Amino acid sequence: MKKGRKRKKKIYLLAFLALIVLLGLCLFNLKKNVRPVVFTYCDALISALGMESINSSAADVVALYEYSDFVDLKRGEDGRILYLGTNTATVNGFVRSLALRCENALNALGKQEIVIPAGAFTGSPLIAGSGPNVKVDVTFFSTVHCDFITSFENVGINQTRHAIYAKIEVLFNTVLPIAEHEISLENHILIAENVIIGEIPNVYVASEDGTDYLDLIP
Repeated sequence: MKKGRKRKKKIYLLAFLALIVLLGLCLFNLKKNVRPVVFTYCDALISALGMESINSSAADVVALYEYSDFVDLKRGEDGRILYLGTNTATVNGFVRSLALRCENALNALGKQEIVIPAGAFTGSPLIAGSGPNVKVDVTFFSTVHCDFITSFENVGINQTRHAIYAKIEVLFNTVLPIAEHEISLENHILIAENVIIGEIPNVYVASEDGTDYLDLIP
């Protein structure tokens, strides 16, 4: 009888220890998956909201400018292009306005909420979309940097497409209940374009005062 009781106690003890180990492994696996899952959902939300705000803000600012505001194109008496210069003052004003407009729009989004199915934390793709929803609050702050980019593309005989873009880079600092997280976002916005009629040389020159131009004097 005593041997039987001792044997049962050992079985119960081993079963209890196995249960503790199994529970510990489950908790460890769950904890390991929580941070990357939350970050993934956070990245998706911020990227979607960020792109929408950037595109909307850029459209409002771009609507205030035309190609001729940025570019100074001069021709000789015979109609040939002498040089194509950038209006630095206008460019700087545009870049500042765009960065400020984007930053204000992004920061105005305030606190957001992401909803994650509990199954996503298990690491199993079979039940990733199942289970009750877990709501996580996300607070973020953004810093915006804008650059001015030009490109030239041959589109025909003596025809060159001159395109002007704004390169917008955003760094989001997000505050989550589990940790802080940084997200980088980049977008290129077409500001203006024009097809230049005339012979275009192969040399692109930057002047000492920071103004970019094409030296078209033969």
